[in-house]
Amino acid sequence: MFSLREGETGILGRLRAPNLRDESPIDRGYRYLRRAFDIDRCYQATLSRTPDFMSRTEMPEEAFSSAIILDLLMASRLSSRIKSRITEYLGEYHEHGVFSYFMDTSLLPRDVDVTGLALSVLIKLGVVPMDVAHSAASKVLQNVNDTGVIHVYLPPRGEREGRYRIDPVPCANALYLAYLLGREGEARPTEEYLIDSLSPENAARPSAYYYYLTPDGLLYWASRLLEFEAFRRRYAHLIEDVLRARIGSSDVPLELAYRVIAANRLRIDDASEREALRAAQNADGSWPASPMYKLGRSDVYVGSEALVTAFALRALDDQ
Repeated sequence: MFSLREGETGILGRLRAPNLRDESPIDRGYRYLRRAFDIDRCYQATLSRTPDFMSRTEMPEEAFSSAIILDLLMASRLSSRIKSRITEYLGEYHEHGVFSYFMDTSLLPRDVDVTGLALSVLIKLGVVPMDVAHSAASKVLQNVNDTGVIHVYLPPRGEREGRYRIDPVPCANALYLAYLLGREGEARPTEEYLIDSLSPENAARPSAYYYYLTPDGLLYWASRLLEFEAFRRRYAHLIEDVLRARIGSSDVPLELAYRVIAANRLRIDDASEREALRAAQNADGSWPASPMYKLGRSDVYVGSEALVTAFALRALDDQ
């Protein structure tokens, strides 16, 4: 689809108008992601003091948003140019396979959450040497507390030394990396912690999460592990129970997308929530920004329209 240049009207405008009218919600979503893409910084999240993101500010350059979007839409209709640029961006960003949240590593130590996700994306794309991948995975798998559960920040931790941060979502991403490399046996205490965190009584507690916010977020990240047959065989029934208990629990577009994606992975038809998600799309093709996580125990939320749009597209374009 072409874009009109300044001053172009008449037949060009009339040719373009029917195309826009005929676009499906999914086409509009992909068009939004093309417009939101920055060739230098790819996709970036924003900060807000309120969950509605009515007032927001940019934050320092980060890699996590781009890694999330590429993981979600790797096999989608997202532009191959965008996928290639994100792959290059992530390849430039790590140090021997290990990632930090911010490009400026003085702001936060390197961590298992971004490393677990971004490195797994690069492994699946075949663009990182396997010795580098295994070396980085060893750092993640050895980064455990006294009970053997993987914690968030990797050494050197600076002012965070001795302050273990445990959150089930980073554990899920670290565990995904372990499964991808056939090393899940080295992370059994982390797997047990993750499964225990999914229980209704634990998942519903606000104190269960340090960075992430809702049981639906945990449900989504844990459901990624269903890709691995050994995990699916042991835990699909548990994740299905969690999903069925959560269906209809909220109408927040991001949470709807989390649940629909989990349902797709379990081959469950969540038609009502799929339709609710479709109806929540903005006129410009995006879905409204929602908090994906927050900065520690602060009330500073992180999110963007691009992130929620990518989740919505994965939910609706992956039947």
